[in-house]
Amino acid sequence: MESADPPDKGEHSAVIDSQKLLESYLQDQDPRVRSSAFEALLHLHERGTSLNESLYQSACVALTDDYEGVRTAAVHMVWVLAHMYPERCVPVPGSDEQLRLVDDGFVKICNMINDISVNVRTKAASSLGSLHLVSPKFLEQTLDKKLMSNMRRKRTAAERARDHYTSGVWSSGKKWADDAPKEELDPDSINVMSIGACGAFVHGLEDEFSEVRNCTLDSLCELASQNAMFAAQCQDSIADMFNDEIEAVRLNAINSLKKLSTHLEIREDQLEIMLGVLMDFSYQSRESLRDMLCSMKFATKECLNTCVVALLNNLRRYPEDRLSIWKCMHHLGTNGSSLALPLLPEFLCLHPYFDTPEPEMDDPAYISILVLVFSAAAGNRTALPMFQDHTWRHYHYLRDSLPDLVPRLESRSSSGPSLQSPGDLLSPCVATSFVQSTVDRLGDLQCMDISTATTLLESAISDLQRVSELDLESSASAECLCMFLQCQRLITQLMSQRAYLMAGSVTVDRLTVLVERVMDLTDRLLTLFQGLGNAELALFKQTELKALTFRLCSTLANSQELATQMKAHNVYVTYLTALQGFLGSENTLTDKFTSFLLSELPNIKSGQLSNVQNILHSALKLVQPVTCPVLKRVRKACATIHEPAKVSDNPVKFTAGLTTAVLLIADIENVVQVENIRIQVKYPDTTVSLTKPGASDLKTQSNLAYRLHTQVILSHGHWSESCNVEVGIVLLSDSSLATKFKSKTSNSSDDDRTVLELCKPVKVLISPKPHKR
Repeated sequence: MESADPPDKGEHSAVIDSQKLLESYLQDQDPRVRSSAFEALLHLHERGTSLNESLYQSACVALTDDYEGVRTAAVHMVWVLAHMYPERCVPVPGSDEQLRLVDDGFVKICNMINDISVNVRTKAASSLGSLHLVSPKFLEQTLDKKLMSNMRRKRTAAERARDHYTSGVWSSGKKWADDAPKEELDPDSINVMSIGACGAFVHGLEDEFSEVRNCTLDSLCELASQNAMFAAQCQDSIADMFNDEIEAVRLNAINSLKKLSTHLEIREDQLEIMLGVLMDFSYQSRESLRDMLCSMKFATKECLNTCVVALLNNLRRYPEDRLSIWKCMHHLGTNGSSLALPLLPEFLCLHPYFDTPEPEMDDPAYISILVLVFSAAAGNRTALPMFQDHTWRHYHYLRDSLPDLVPRLESRSSSGPSLQSPGDLLSPCVATSFVQSTVDRLGDLQCMDISTATTLLESAISDLQRVSELDLESSASAECLCMFLQCQRLITQLMSQRAYLMAGSVTVDRLTVLVERVMDLTDRLLTLFQGLGNAELALFKQTELKALTFRLCSTLANSQELATQMKAHNVYVTYLTALQGFLGSENTLTDKFTSFLLSELPNIKSGQLSNVQNILHSALKLVQPVTCPVLKRVRKACATIHEPAKVSDNPVKFTAGLTTAVLLIADIENVVQVENIRIQVKYPDTTVSLTKPGASDLKTQSNLAYRLHTQVILSHGHWSESCNVEVGIVLLSDSSLATKFKSKTSNSSDDDRTVLELCKPVKVLISPKPHKR
């Protein structure tokens, strides 16, 4: 134990010596050596070595180095030391004042934003955001842009005129320079603090390179999120970046202001700049601004009215944005219910004397207003008596068609209608308890005869399908259970064919249809649903094994070709071996059927086909339908197509033989492997094409949530009449051994992966024109 101390002391001294050695090279005449010395010291810091505080002065001197690489490394070194020793005091040159190291380092990094090199400016701008311990007085100076002349602040003409007016002394103009400064300043006496931090973020936001502007926005947003007062001060600076010429900078500014929404209120003078983005051609810019408006607070009701008018103009110019605009209207009404109340008569076109006509419900602009009004009425009950009879009818219609955007409202007095939407009849608690009771009824499923089990399964499947339609929160769990019970119903139908299979008189076509249906359902269960536990995955795989066993028995009994039988046997053995590895690694329970097959796996591998057939016949006698526990926190992979519209009477016209592009906008959720997403197009001549969207077409919205914005290319070849083309979004399932049992279909891809629909396809009416000769 005593011999362990000397090596530690020796190692510590070696580290100190190495730092001193590297520090001596910081004054080398070759800039490459100076840069390498800084980088070596930074590598020591990354490996856990504590750097010496004395390096700070050397780093500050290197900030004025002639070599770009040295200045970049020096900025990084100042940033590291400001994090390591934030409260250490350093002297200010030419003054008796001392500053905290983090404040002095912040000022010096701010000064580097005016560097001649774009790389140094980018490094400095990106380093400022993480210095959270900087004093507020230095932070506020970064937004104070002062004009300097002869080392003095140059005041504007308005400021000079105001000072003359208050003093009562005006320049006569008869004497030369009678309004000149009274004193001259020594340049050496100017404090670095008053120059370096002053207007640093303003200069960064006005830089000619977009990389510097983006990094400045990131740092500004990060520092403002830590200080509410500073966030209010930088609001105007961020809002000005909405007019930047680079789309990436505009998006960064929009997202930065959204992150600061808890500290800010939008004023009327800022709305004109912000709402101009709604006229942008870029869909992503318009969508980002609407997302920002969803979380912002408005100062006055005029701000809300101006925003609503701008959104309606956006809807008129870009009709494909309607769902996003409705979502924005919902949040505007929810967050600003008190501001929307005095505007309700104008929104609903109410008049104190005249009865206004009933608007058309197929007008997207009117639906936008109703979504705003109903969302505001949910937070302010005084708005309910203002609703007319047709407004209540429209409420019930929208409550059914847009349940996510229209909240539940209490019905008015008995003089009006008191209908209740079907979506309000089933609360989440009632849906969860109903699903639990449905599963509890299936507890003795294994002990029932085939007819009773089939009847009970059909009843449970019907109930779960209805629950998945009524309750959105429980729809994924209910649909997953419904698919699993459909597999069990198909298993009971296979059990009824077991006697005919053993006798060799089974109908091969019927058995094949049942097996492929089970395998398709299990493939959907394993691919589309996320959040499943190991026990549920084991149940799905064992259900798939039962279907494969029936299929192999049918192949061995009815196929006359030995090669076909051997191929099916080899694939079955490979699948059973993989299943054994999965069940063994997860320590999950198995039923009697699976346990028997796993115990006979050596005999199945090495046995003859006749012996394998006998083993499979013995295993089929153990097949029984099973139930599944209630699945909680299950999410289903799905897609929602916003554009093209589901119902449209406007055909897409183009010349026959050429191509046309159709805009596709969709939201995709709960997909882990995004590279498996495909765009499927079905033509009237039964041909199907799969297209992989580009990487830039998918934008990440949140965890496992993406926005697809792309152009679908449609072509026309062998037909000349106006027909509907189905456009949908599908997911390719992972290549599994079970797919090798499936027959080739039109939906199968080249690599034998199954195509699973994420949503119902949308029909697009296209009208090709014949060639002109």
